[in-house]
Amino acid sequence: MKRATVIGLGALMFGSGVAAGTAFGTPQMLVEANKAGVPAKNCQYCHTQAAPKKETFKPDELNDRGKFLLADMKERNLKAPDLAKLKEYKETK
Repeated sequence: MKRATVIGLGALMFGSGVAAGTAFGTPQMLVEANKAGVPAKNCQYCHTQAAPKKETFKPDELNDRGKFLLADMKERNLKAPDLAKLKEYKETK
């Protein structure tokens, strides 16, 4: 994915989140994931919902990848997920 596309997508997501005030993740997370070399194209890379909302978010709404990041975040006592850690995720079949 071209950098301009990722930045444009991030700006669009950010604008939508600011306007609605309900975005759980941030557009920066998508940009960071792409910088880390993972093929994240949207929120569903880690979430089961297309547009997770902070007010209604539940950890069980994460897919296996998202649960992997949440477990790492808790284990390392981080305030935000370390998106570079996505490179270590092993998909189960």
